[in-house]
Amino acid sequence: MTSLCVAALQVLLAVPVGEAPVRFGHALPEVALAKGLRLDGPGRLQWRRLPLPVARSGDELSDARAWVELAILAPSGVARVVAGGDGPCEAGRGPVFVREQLDEGMPFGGRRRTVWRWSTGDVDECCRDEFRSPWLEGGEVFTVGEARTTWSEAALSRARPLLALGRSAHAQSGLLPVAGKVGEPVRQRLREVLHCLPELAGVRGAGDFVRSGEVITNNEFDTAYALLRCACAFGDATTLALARRAAEHLVDRDLDLRTGLPFRHGQGHRTGVPEAGHVWLRGLLWVALLTADDDLLQAARNVARALAGTVPMGEGRQECARDYAWPLAELEAVLALGPDAPLERAADRLAASIARRFDASLHTFRFGEGELGEAAYLERAWLTGGLVVPALLAHLRRRPNAALAEHVADAQRQLVEQLGKARRGIPTHWSWYRGRLVHEKRVCEVAAAGLMLEGVPCDDLRRLVQRAAFRASLGDVPRRDDPDLATSFTLLARNDWVWR
Repeated sequence: MTSLCVAALQVLLAVPVGEAPVRFGHALPEVALAKGLRLDGPGRLQWRRLPLPVARSGDELSDARAWVELAILAPSGVARVVAGGDGPCEAGRGPVFVREQLDEGMPFGGRRRTVWRWSTGDVDECCRDEFRSPWLEGGEVFTVGEARTTWSEAALSRARPLLALGRSAHAQSGLLPVAGKVGEPVRQRLREVLHCLPELAGVRGAGDFVRSGEVITNNEFDTAYALLRCACAFGDATTLALARRAAEHLVDRDLDLRTGLPFRHGQGHRTGVPEAGHVWLRGLLWVALLTADDDLLQAARNVARALAGTVPMGEGRQECARDYAWPLAELEAVLALGPDAPLERAADRLAASIARRFDASLHTFRFGEGELGEAAYLERAWLTGGLVVPALLAHLRRRPNAALAEHVADAQRQLVEQLGKARRGIPTHWSWYRGRLVHEKRVCEVAAAGLMLEGVPCDDLRRLVQRAAFRASLGDVPRRDDPDLATSFTLLARNDWVWR
């Protein structure tokens, strides 16, 4: 009987709270949710499932986890969430808050107001204006297809306690890998530049960044994802707010109404042509999950559906690895949360298309962009290691395939072999001619080389980073004076190996 009582009171989540209301998202065991949730101690808890399929990591119910919104009112201290309490409050009208939504017609288009009326008397508000005609306000012109999201100040602080949950909680949810020492030097440099990223001015620029040549990055390589990982690993509230702005910027500023995909980087927010190889939605997805934002979550799923319906366009020398690997990686990130038949079919097609490109003699997946003619092939190893291998590994976790797994392992062995050579620099490109490796391009202190390392097995990478020459080749990136700081920062901070 005693053991049963202890099990019933097992703490699912310990949340540091103050007197103010708390609201955020977290993944909890399905078996616990079936029993309801409550606080072990004074205070009140209200919860609901986020609108997602149940993610299963195994065949047993005990392995399943589901994302939920948690709203807590409790005295200052630590609120402990345990199983065995009230069921979900799906309608948004419960003992902690009442949620209301109002849609209004406006001269420029439409306005959606979402209000949380807390039982403490606090009122939070989110207002989203959608522009269906050009609109001038505050000296800025909002074009058709754009939106503007504004929050009451207190509402933005409700999710901050998630920063104090601890690294293990974020590893359990899947946002971060289990901490280790492999990427510790890079993590230190990320922390140093974290508050130096060149965020653009104005309402339209908020949440986006500029790089050299006055190019607007449109969150190139998923800056929102990189920022969110830093925010939760370092417990940084300023960075959490910036990650939310970056995710909202994607939805409010960068989405193309025709394709459903974001515009790529360019001289303006909405000037670059949308391309499947320039779509990143993990940052948007994870911000939505951790802040329990249904609108952002739906936006992420909409982008995923649009991505699933997009066919890679390049042929011959215009065929690019990124147009296959990035979409596969992003679709698999969504599918890790639960099944979705259209996304599964699209991901399976992309994976099969990449698999057919494997060349055992070159130990890589060949794409048209690398074909030089006369039996010569340029291996863009930073793309193979940074895009293709991680995308296929994510696919194999959902769809195990022994033959494909061996091809991926072969490509990884080739990466490790080239990286392990006692030469100055990190090889990001090499050339094959008639099956022989004839040339390498090695670089020092380049963030793109850090992306390449994402495809290297952790044990091999741990061995490599112990070498002083290898660490020197990776260098002190990112640096504050980098003219492409936001891009370099993102290329590193998005990677699992940096957080191991």
